[in-house]
Amino acid sequence: MINVISSRRFTITILLLLTLSSVACKTKTPGQEKFGLDADYFIALKMLKEGNEKSAISKLNRCVKKGSYYISRRSAETLCTLGNIQDKNKAALNLYQQFPDKDALLITVKQLQSSSEFTRVIDLTQNLNFNDDKDELIKIRLECLKAQHASSYEKEVFDWFTRCPISTFHYQFYRDTYEHPDFDAIYTQEITGGGENPANISFTPEQFAINYRIELYKRNYTYTYAKAKQIINYFSDGNLAPKGQLASDIGKTYLFGSMDFVKNAIYFNNLAEEFINSEMAFYFYFYAGRLFEKGGLYYTQSKKAFENAIVNTNKADQKDNALWYLINTSLNNSLENLLNDIGSYCRQFNDPDYFDDIFDLMISSLLASGNWNAFEKLYKEADGFASDEVVAQLAYIYARLVEEGLAQGDENSKNQAFRRALNADSSYYYKIMASYKLGLSKEEFIQVLERPYKEKETYPSSENTEIDHSKDAQILLEGYAFFGFPEKIYPEYLAVYKKGLPEETYFYLAEFLQKVGEGSSQSDYYTQALRIASRGQTRSLRPVTMDELKLVFPKDYSDLIEKYAEQYNLNPNIIYALIRSESFFDAGVESTAGAVGLSQLMEFTAADIAKKLKLKEYSLTDAEDSIMIGSFYLAELIRRCDNNELLGFFSYNAGITKVRRWLKSTLISFGKKSSMPLDLFLETVPYSETRGYGRKLVSATVMYEFLYGNDDYANIVKDLMKD
Repeated sequence: MINVISSRRFTITILLLLTLSSVACKTKTPGQEKFGLDADYFIALKMLKEGNEKSAISKLNRCVKKGSYYISRRSAETLCTLGNIQDKNKAALNLYQQFPDKDALLITVKQLQSSSEFTRVIDLTQNLNFNDDKDELIKIRLECLKAQHASSYEKEVFDWFTRCPISTFHYQFYRDTYEHPDFDAIYTQEITGGGENPANISFTPEQFAINYRIELYKRNYTYTYAKAKQIINYFSDGNLAPKGQLASDIGKTYLFGSMDFVKNAIYFNNLAEEFINSEMAFYFYFYAGRLFEKGGLYYTQSKKAFENAIVNTNKADQKDNALWYLINTSLNNSLENLLNDIGSYCRQFNDPDYFDDIFDLMISSLLASGNWNAFEKLYKEADGFASDEVVAQLAYIYARLVEEGLAQGDENSKNQAFRRALNADSSYYYKIMASYKLGLSKEEFIQVLERPYKEKETYPSSENTEIDHSKDAQILLEGYAFFGFPEKIYPEYLAVYKKGLPEETYFYLAEFLQKVGEGSSQSDYYTQALRIASRGQTRSLRPVTMDELKLVFPKDYSDLIEKYAEQYNLNPNIIYALIRSESFFDAGVESTAGAVGLSQLMEFTAADIAKKLKLKEYSLTDAEDSIMIGSFYLAELIRRCDNNELLGFFSYNAGITKVRRWLKSTLISFGKKSSMPLDLFLETVPYSETRGYGRKLVSATVMYEFLYGNDDYANIVKDLMKD
């Protein structure tokens, strides 16, 4: 009996232990609770960091088979980097089999090429489109064709080099792979008196054309101008089929390689007629127009050439390009004639945003000439055809000119124009200014700020035939955050966001990266957070909350900014606005003009300020140094501008001497003796960059003030504009 009881107890104990063990095995970690099987991808990444490749491969293979779209795909891609050459090749082929698109193909052929599997690469890439596919992918195919001595090699090289603009991949291929004749030796002997091709080097028209394109890419205009007619002769005698890219190259050559503008323009008109039924006609007419324009006083001929270019192409981007130059030529010739024609021009726009800078120039010219009444016509002609940014600008300026008694219009037309500026899908500046002028309440102003607005690159619609993987992208990106891979978020975000993300994902990622930035020495995370939040704002299909807007207008580097704002008697929100507008909170950024750091200071300006601050050593890429020097400089400029913050902003961008000169000139244009409405002065500033800069700084200052405690937005605008 005792033995039986003991046996039962033993059996029960074993069963209990097995049950408890089973329960323990079924207990999920928070990551597994949230992401399910997809969590294995992130766990595998951690294993790889720890050197546990075997276990990681097992989890990745599981995710390839059962994971969500992006988890499966990234798992398959990661497997292409693990194991021996045979393992990597097998994984690469499996990747392309499961995800047969060009991104996967590029990964696959890179791996196969690295293991000298040239025939497989050639087979996989036989249906590439040289017009549209990635140059890197085409370059790999051509390298493999050469390695296999394929008969189609020369033809495909020529097709690639003449179907699209020359890229760095073309140049690398030409320099490192393509065996071409020594054209440098031929040309050197020619210009030193050796005669035409003294070395008697044999080359084909195709080889000559490829070399020609490379020399133009290198901006060797002396060479390309000397050789342009040889290319044209190849076209005329049928040795080369007409190629639009080569015609464009010849046009650039004559534009930048010679001063005989009018003579060359006539020549190009004749060429266009000779090749009227080919794709080259557009380019020859287009460059005839540009050459006539550079010749001066040939407005009629230039206008006609651009009009001929427009009717000789079916491509929307080419039409817009020619139309842009046509409008610009008209603007330089006669503003009055342009105003008469602007309606018909607007109706031809394919991409309205392409013409924003032209309208900006027109607006400046109209204001400088005192042609106030033209704004009503321009605003109404542009509405519905120009971009909403331009329409908002025109509507606001027209309403303000009416308000100032400078343009004709009644109270109703003025308020309608302010309303149009308010409701346009534009950036914040004109929304803020129109809200102020219309006297919107705080609650109404919040609704304006929260209102979602579209951007040029539209959010994928339900009519999109491509499979919607937005939820899968959300899993991938939020998983990187949850499992602690902040460095992977932004590159991955750039790869997937265009296909759509849920609104909450943008702001979730932005908040996460901002917090990472606070505990990191890398300012990149601040900038990445801001870029993602800004994109989330423009892509949102629902109202954006005030908390989400704080991610769009963050207070990064708050300790340093508050410190130097107090030290130099500045409103800290002005410094936040300055840094957000100048550098997007990227401490290491350098502009093309050479401005460096958070406050985007030129070295000579920083050196001058450093002397005043008695700084023996400083670095513009150091956050504290940049904030200190930039804050001091801005405070000094505002003080020298009679404590006018907007004029201080302009001076920070363009220099105080220019700003004073512009203000004096504008007072004369507007018939003012001493004071000038600052919002109208902004529109008259001669530099487009400075005008845009002023709008950004005003908008950002108002947003920082309003979001962080000062809810009287109207008073903020009033103070900024000295209204």
